[in-house]
Amino acid sequence: MSIRSWLCDILNCNCNSGNGINIPPPSPLDDSNSTEVLTILKAEFPNAQMFISDSDYKTTTKKELERYLKEDITDSYKYVSEYFDCDDFSFCLMGQLSNPDWGCLAFGIVWTKVPGGAHAVNCFISNSGTVYLVEPQSDKIFKCPDNWEPFLIMM
Repeated sequence: MSIRSWLCDILNCNCNSGNGINIPPPSPLDDSNSTEVLTILKAEFPNAQMFISDSDYKTTTKKELERYLKEDITDSYKYVSEYFDCDDFSFCLMGQLSNPDWGCLAFGIVWTKVPGGAHAVNCFISNSGTVYLVEPQSDKIFKCPDNWEPFLIMM
């Protein structure tokens, strides 16, 4: 038995989730493929470079993602400039969602120019085909502001 498994047994936590929280899978789930995902993203962010890693995705409602974010602890971490900053928060949230129940979602990372610099956030395609940005430091879900210029998307 590994130390992690032993600790999980003692602490009565779920070791299948990256942060020890068992969040039930999203519902409903609708099928999508990489061509559809790329078409939706290019329509929303025509000037961004895109890297789509899977051929099949699933979409769900914004409400289901909000449910996940209420349980996830990524937003509770402390921001540390250059060591645990916006890109690290984005990678962390994407990693938390990379589990068997949630990893199928059309969810990724966006690097964007913002007034005064650049920023990394996450992105999500809902089952209505709407692209949302997700601020992993606060769990805020929003549409891309007009003065932001996404330049790289990885999903």
